[in-house]
Amino acid sequence: MSGSARALACAVLITAIGNGLYLAGAVLFLTRSVGLSGTDVGFGLTIAGVTGLGAGPVVGHLADRFGAREIYLLTLTAEALATGSLVLVHGFAMFVVVAATVGIAEQSSRAVRGALIARVGGDGRARLRGYLRSVTNIGVALGAAGAGLAIRFDTRTAYSVLILIDAASFLLTALVIARMPRQPPLPRPDRDHTVRPGRLDLPFLAVTGLYGVLSLQYAVLTVALPLWILTHTTASAWLVSPLLLTNTLLVVGLQVRAGRRVDSIADAITITRQAAVLLTLGCLLFCVSATGSPVFAMLVLTVAVIVHTLGEIAHAAGEFELGFALAPDHEQGRYQGIFGMGTGVFIAAAPALLSVLCIDRGQAGWLLLGGIFLTAGLGIGPIARWAQRSAAHLVDA
Repeated sequence: MSGSARALACAVLITAIGNGLYLAGAVLFLTRSVGLSGTDVGFGLTIAGVTGLGAGPVVGHLADRFGAREIYLLTLTAEALATGSLVLVHGFAMFVVVAATVGIAEQSSRAVRGALIARVGGDGRARLRGYLRSVTNIGVALGAAGAGLAIRFDTRTAYSVLILIDAASFLLTALVIARMPRQPPLPRPDRDHTVRPGRLDLPFLAVTGLYGVLSLQYAVLTVALPLWILTHTTASAWLVSPLLLTNTLLVVGLQVRAGRRVDSIADAITITRQAAVLLTLGCLLFCVSATGSPVFAMLVLTVAVIVHTLGEIAHAAGEFELGFALAPDHEQGRYQGIFGMGTGVFIAAAPALLSVLCIDRGQAGWLLLGGIFLTAGLGIGPIARWAQRSAAHLVDA
């Protein structure tokens, strides 16, 4: 691994630890200290997610024009200021404004970080991204564990300290990134041999849409599983924590290994199909867990989480490869922003959608969700090949 890749991994770890602190403490801060209702918080966070969606392609384009490292330093600074402002929130209106600002800064950083990974990783950029995903999971787990002390105190001061440490983590990350060598923008191909900048790349958008559908799986364990256990199974509620820990450990241990299997668009298509099959099987197992004794439910849920996590890992490996491989090298920032926007739409909709499908409709909803995953996964082959032909045509024109 190059020095720049190690620096990027260190930066991602710092940010992930801060995010773990934030994820564990922000909602409690808003409800217990600011006095917002759970509905207010959920609505505000949804607004934040939607507001930030359009920022990725725009700021990613700036990274393509002026250099990913330089723009990343700006977005990290923006994240620090926006996150730190959260401690000033005393009402719903201000929370919405601050949350929207955080969402814009976060989506911008995500797109620019994708462009930086593409430059630093070179031909191994998808594998580097898989490694960084493992690092992220470690960092978030460490941060969430560290937040326990503040949660134990349960005071505004304690929660504010968590948020300010998260804000400081972005500044510390910026210091690490600033030490990396500059990555100058890649020259744009001859205008006679390509279409205009900012074009609407329909094949890439189609790939983005299918991976967006598959990204619904990220909310299965965090949103649907706890509610499913409580309302439809005989298993105990305490099972949620070890199941989520199992997911984290498997991702940390296996994501890099899965990435080593993917070196081409064909590999990405194959592993995405495998992911769809695994995610569908996981849905079937979640469906079966609603029957039988508490011990039976616990065993089936454990197997379901393991199978689902293997699908999650395979999905991520395919997603990383295609997201990079189908994007022009000189427009990685804009394309990573588009890709992130597509998955962001479905991730934002996932809590409400999965609640309706899996909780309200029960076992039938899990079967329908499995069918959605299988259809999206099997459809990735022809769509990705269409995008590949389109990209090759532009290069050879």
